[in-house]
Amino acid sequence: MRCIAGGRRGRAARTRTRARSSFLAANPVDLEEVREILKDIVDDNSRAGEVIRRMRSLVKKEELQFAPLELAGVIRDVVMIVHSDAILRNVRVSLELNPGLPPVRGDRVQLQQVLLNLLLNAFDAMKDRPVNERQVVVQAEADGAQMVTIAVRDRGTGLTGDKLAKIFQPFYTTKRDGLSMGLSISRSIVEAHGGRIWAENNPDRGATFYFTVPIFEELSLDTESAERTTK
Repeated sequence: MRCIAGGRRGRAARTRTRARSSFLAANPVDLEEVREILKDIVDDNSRAGEVIRRMRSLVKKEELQFAPLELAGVIRDVVMIVHSDAILRNVRVSLELNPGLPPVRGDRVQLQQVLLNLLLNAFDAMKDRPVNERQVVVQAEADGAQMVTIAVRDRGTGLTGDKLAKIFQPFYTTKRDGLSMGLSISRSIVEAHGGRIWAENNPDRGATFYFTVPIFEELSLDTESAERTTK
């Protein structure tokens, strides 16, 4: 767990350093972009500690902290976390969130971790694409009366049939620089919420990763509270 958390934190620090260097070397310097990056540094530090703490809790199999969540806010928080990375990689992130989204039942930090993994994987998938094609779209909509579906769509190289079958297995990775636990952990988090996660190739280019989260029902939390009390 220390390796996973440390890798994420080190990567974020290196990304911010490169982003600051790029903009300070620009002529003229875009002061507004610099302000945004510096704000990201402050915001990311507070979020990172909580994410790392809760990821350790996941590995230790500690109890999830379910609560009613406003999903649009959760998604926007994660997009802000990767904002500096997106600027550095020339990636445009667009949100298509249904304005009538119902609250979901979930653990805020762990759902943020799932979305963070999917966004960073989408960025990686487009690193060899022309700059004007590097676009990620995050969508969220209610799927009937029980689930909300979140989709992260990229315009990368897509996934072969073999990769689609194995990509959520522990230590399987499409990257050349080492092993990956991100998607396997994401699957564990989503399934612990009572949802599912999967990937599909887009008809034109790239791939879309989907996951579902149950819609909040007050009865479900009341039942869980009663079960904990009787244990």
